[in-house]
Amino acid sequence: MSSPSIRTRLKSLSPWALSLVALGCGHDDAPVTAACGDPTQVSLPSCSAGVDGFSDEACTVLDDAITTRASAQDARAPSVTAPTEGQRVSRATPFTFSWTAPVAARPRLRAPRAMSLADELRRWTTLIPEAEAHCEPFSGRAYELRLRVNGATVLRRQQSATSWTPDARDWSLIVAGASGRTVELTVYTALFNNGQIGPSAGPFTPMAARRFVLE
Repeated sequence: MSSPSIRTRLKSLSPWALSLVALGCGHDDAPVTAACGDPTQVSLPSCSAGVDGFSDEACTVLDDAITTRASAQDARAPSVTAPTEGQRVSRATPFTFSWTAPVAARPRLRAPRAMSLADELRRWTTLIPEAEAHCEPFSGRAYELRLRVNGATVLRRQQSATSWTPDARDWSLIVAGASGRTVELTVYTALFNNGQIGPSAGPFTPMAARRFVLE
């Protein structure tokens, strides 16, 4: 049985909740999670393919957490293994970025908290591609790679694996925005439990970004 459409889901909300949805939709500022539906801003794996279960819905949660409570702690952050500091990376072929999981002990997974009204509204009003909305709530360690040039973000990648080789589309975006320049790579991590990030589970990021030159 296929998952209900967004229109069907909205019909199930009470009139009071629908009025709040209408108020939220009328706000001029786009939600931070809107980037999760734009592959030119955030690259995501295909959770429905079964290789990496990280989904669009997990992306919205990680985006919110990075924006509101990311903490720079080297001991609890990933360590980048490639590229090395100052490495000159050729733009001719996609580079494989790699990193290791934090060395600090993982926090104990707790039972997820009950869904609040704010959670429900975020769930129903966030635009998520229909094909990705079928994936199970993500559990496990997730990462975001953020590539910046002169403070401007070129591309972000979110996933659960500890290495990433951009596909042709993603690599072309990186080359277009960073070729011939020094790139700052920042890796965030957070531990998910049933689609949620606990209060002591991140996101964490290193104190300093990894710098390399794309030539």
